[in-house]
Amino acid sequence: MKYSTFYAAALAITGTTEGFAPISSSRKAGTASAFPSSEAILQQDQRALAPSSNLQIQSHDTSCALQQHTTTTLQMSSNNDNEGPAPITAIFISLVLLFFVVSAFAPLLDFASIQPSNQDLNLGDAVVTRQDDTNKLKNYQSKFDALSSTRIQQKLANLPVFYIAQDGGMQENIYFSYNEATNAASSGESVVKVTTLDQIMYPLILKREGMFKPTAATPIEVKNAIASSSTTSYKLVPSAAAVTDAKDTGTTLKEGDIPLFSIARLAFAGSGGQPQVPLFLERADGVTSYTRLGKSDEAVVRTTSLLDVLDSMERGTRPAVGQLEFYGNAEDVLKADEMSSSQ
Repeated sequence: MKYSTFYAAALAITGTTEGFAPISSSRKAGTASAFPSSEAILQQDQRALAPSSNLQIQSHDTSCALQQHTTTTLQMSSNNDNEGPAPITAIFISLVLLFFVVSAFAPLLDFASIQPSNQDLNLGDAVVTRQDDTNKLKNYQSKFDALSSTRIQQKLANLPVFYIAQDGGMQENIYFSYNEATNAASSGESVVKVTTLDQIMYPLILKREGMFKPTAATPIEVKNAIASSSTTSYKLVPSAAAVTDAKDTGTTLKEGDIPLFSIARLAFAGSGGQPQVPLFLERADGVTSYTRLGKSDEAVVRTTSLLDVLDSMERGTRPAVGQLEFYGNAEDVLKADEMSSSQ
């Protein structure tokens, strides 16, 4: 199984000039990791970033113009002299023009109606967290920020998950930790295998059809599970460290949900240099990333959950929600990379 090269740079968002550096999550020279992880920033050479003011989200610029290039000459004659268009024709033309005007300006009016007024938005507002100011973006929802199913699946593909395969099928629990999946394998006939979260999230966990179709890269056990998913309930299992982190931060979760952690004023620069807000499966990875950037102050941890983030992506309930990226535990990412190359 081959994956494309992942390249990113760490960027501390502080409102003043900071540094960023390329990061590599390859497990050996010349081999790029399929999955982004916090380990990717542990070795880096800092270089200067051009001075900038506070990073803020800029709302989508919407412009529309109604242009008409066709000149229509209506000539009508009668027995007496030339007259203008008949009333019915004039009404028809007016209705056509009104339709084009409404069609052109409707998106602009819709966009303006959903934008928060007099709000200073920063990149941290892209993620729904349990520490949010409930009044700031309480009623925010924009179809311009909502992501397509394809983009959501691309983001989920960054996270490896481990399952226990047996007799051509897979057990119900799906793990984010390789070690915990291995410990759960009950017999010698059980084998721990790896796939990506996009392969199982919608068809097996949420049981929503139409969001994912098996491909050649889909493991046979996953294909079989999807074909018979109506009779089995599959469950995501967070790592023990993530469960402890959730308890320590007072993060309550729904059954089967997964805690996620973001760090205030921390982002990664992805392709093209566009800032991306990392969401970590474990708090320690986020804190380590922040510390490795040379920050002397204590990292401010904010919490959310996988289901909350997916809902926000689908409905566009946060500005720039498309700039969120999932980051797995470093050790599990490297193990998944190793396993995927041999499956």
